[in-house]
Amino acid sequence: MPRKSLPLGPESLGLIEDARIDLLCAALAVRDDDSEPEFDLPEDMPDLEDEDATHAFRERLIEILSEFDPDELRPTETRSRRMRALASGKGVTSLETIVAQKLDHERAQEFDDQPDPLCRSIWAFLNARETFEDAESFHFARQFRDHRKLYDAFEVDLETATPLDAASVDERALSIRIKEVLELKPAISCTVRALDLPKTDAHPASIMLIVRHGGPLSSVYNHRDDGRRAAIYYRPPNEATLIYTPSLQQIEVCADSPLVRQQVSDTFAEVALNHDISQKPLTWKRYNLTRFRTSLALERPAIEGYDISDARVLEAEVRLGHWRRKLLLKVTIDDDIEEVADQYLGARNVFRRAERFSRIGIAVVYSRAGDATERTLNITISGTKSCNLQSHKDPEERSLGFMLLQEWGILSAFRQIDPSDLRAMFAELIKLHDRVEDEVTGQYLRELGLDAQRLIEGGLLERRDRQDVVLIEDGDIDGEGAVKPSEKPGMVRTVGLFGEEAGDVPAGDLDKYSLNADWLRETILRLLKPLLTRRGSQQILDPDLTLLGAMEIGGAEVPLYFARRLNDPKTVERLDLAMRARNQAGVGIVLSASEDMPSHLGPNVVVPLLSNIAPAEEEFAVARDGLEMAFRSNFALARGGATPQVLRSGKQSGMLHVPGKDPLPLTGPDQITIFERLVAASKTGSPDVQVKDLMDGLGSRSPQQAFRPKTWESILNVYIAKGEKRGYWRLVIDGASPEAAV
Repeated sequence: MPRKSLPLGPESLGLIEDARIDLLCAALAVRDDDSEPEFDLPEDMPDLEDEDATHAFRERLIEILSEFDPDELRPTETRSRRMRALASGKGVTSLETIVAQKLDHERAQEFDDQPDPLCRSIWAFLNARETFEDAESFHFARQFRDHRKLYDAFEVDLETATPLDAASVDERALSIRIKEVLELKPAISCTVRALDLPKTDAHPASIMLIVRHGGPLSSVYNHRDDGRRAAIYYRPPNEATLIYTPSLQQIEVCADSPLVRQQVSDTFAEVALNHDISQKPLTWKRYNLTRFRTSLALERPAIEGYDISDARVLEAEVRLGHWRRKLLLKVTIDDDIEEVADQYLGARNVFRRAERFSRIGIAVVYSRAGDATERTLNITISGTKSCNLQSHKDPEERSLGFMLLQEWGILSAFRQIDPSDLRAMFAELIKLHDRVEDEVTGQYLRELGLDAQRLIEGGLLERRDRQDVVLIEDGDIDGEGAVKPSEKPGMVRTVGLFGEEAGDVPAGDLDKYSLNADWLRETILRLLKPLLTRRGSQQILDPDLTLLGAMEIGGAEVPLYFARRLNDPKTVERLDLAMRARNQAGVGIVLSASEDMPSHLGPNVVVPLLSNIAPAEEEFAVARDGLEMAFRSNFALARGGATPQVLRSGKQSGMLHVPGKDPLPLTGPDQITIFERLVAASKTGSPDVQVKDLMDGLGSRSPQQAFRPKTWESILNVYIAKGEKRGYWRLVIDGASPEAAV
């Protein structure tokens, strides 16, 4: 008979099969939470030298754990994965390196006495958990560059580089300062640990900083045994890991939030390096390789103090649809890479059509003024954040390389946008953040009045490729057209489907950019912070909904939220369900990035941001009086109003108000019509409506078919319920059942 499938995951099974059984039992007995099951493992263990007995014991452990559900075994699987990760490959070195730094001689010797890497990893997890976690951070630190959305690299311009190691870092001063800049509450602890990273073949000696602190208070609903649900409140752990390489004067940092990455880096530079970032801000560099889409040729720029005799691309790598598929072309310095590509790959080859270059290698032949020696500088750019110049030992050549990349338009350095400029473009930033797509064109930015280059330097945009197809609506030409080079500088020609000339358009209009959505959100939230009377409780409840904190109205604290994409019915439905689950917070204000929006979201008043932008000379970016007026005017409706009613806000949207209940957004004519008929019947004193009359003309036989399953589940017996007779429906007025309504 085939063996029954096991609920154990591969990591747990691997641990049971490979670990020494005494350490194995100790590892399986770990419970990080009272909700985890107790496995009731055998207490009598066999002789470790008896292979048959130990094999039978392992099989018994598998049988015991197999009696539990996969969900109950998930914590064990996670812990097994962590222990096994530091017992193979570079994980072994990572653990040994940190143990050597952190454990005293006696405990380090006990660690070394373990028979193999897996036993040493389990021992560290059981007996030195903090050291084990530091080793985990170290293990993943060198893989930062793979976490593109979580990773940034900064350069710090130190006039005098002083020797620095982990022992000289004031961890306490750093933790105090980081707690201040991150605006953490007094009750939230922040710890900083500094570790020395030894030199390897791939990396110079560095210092690693691990910053750990509690995140914003959050909650999840727990389904209890009695069928009720109750909120469990917890504070998730947040971590930022920073690596400083003195020889490169470079700071690399990994964290969820782009704002945290910048603030932690700035704080480290100020406190640990004694660097005045107000005079010399950290340099945040981005490499833009899209220029090579049109040509792999490089002009010879004029750089004072240098004679550039030749500059050529010798290596180009593109990705083919998927990041794991790539094509690399390498030539010698005597070759023209464009001619080689055209000759062997065709005139319209993949390099001319590439959407994204992942690697470019450049050779520059030059001589210094007053020196007849001819020199060669090799520059390799990998992706948007990595360049070999960062590790170049000669500071003069490193500086020359960066100047060349700037001249060619490949390098753009981060330049913080002035707060007054951000205030001036606040409305436009709101519109950008409200977009469904995270990609915009140069034409869209021009119509908004935004400078693409300035937004790139400020970290809000990243340059992508260029449109090669445009929509033409001009005279007799209506449809898609192609883009061709133009004789006019800064312009491109548009050509119809049959070769018809459709005129020139600015080349910049067809450039495509991707929004740095996290940094854009952080920028907008910083501009909204002055509204708050209570800070430090910011929570991202949904990618489209953030709890900012609270503002004071009439002596009371009112929850303040920020939402986007409320012009999308699916988003409204999802967020409304989430907000009605949070109704214990009371009536709040939802600041909406969208102008087309519902009037309420759960028990909250929705206020359009764009209609409440404050004049530039005022303290707040948003007019506080306008928010207060909207809140007071709609407070009663947020609690259902005095009588049942359906308020339409268009043909496709409306809001149901029932006294004592949260407002219910209605999307589509069917939902609106159903509740209008139920409200009308309720007001006549005969609340029950026969399903035939209720659904007349709507094309379906049941009101349930007008709602998504999750929404129907949330409103049944709360807003709508079956009537006293079979085949009838009614509006629920008081309570959550038809009996209560009667």
